[in-house]
Amino acid sequence: MITVTVRYHNLLRRMTGVKEEKNTLPVVASLRDALEHLAQRHGPPLQEMLFEPDGGISLHLAIFCNRQLARHGQHDAPLADGEELMLFPAVAGG
Repeated sequence: MITVTVRYHNLLRRMTGVKEEKNTLPVVASLRDALEHLAQRHGPPLQEMLFEPDGGISLHLAIFCNRQLARHGQHDAPLADGEELMLFPAVAGG
């Protein structure tokens, strides 16, 4: 098993009720697996923020893995023990 720290920002922090949490995942877990775990843990409102209706990872979500932006197409890369994920919902304004 590996442990991954997840830090929530803005609306995601309010939805989960926590600033950060540690999650235990299987050794072969990917970023997508981690997001699926979080959606199951926190329920449908978070799932709707993390995933599109077709199951793809939301285009309105910025994900940083160890302070590096995780680009779409990199979501199936394996995570390592001790990594940190930071999740930011898209912010609109003008």
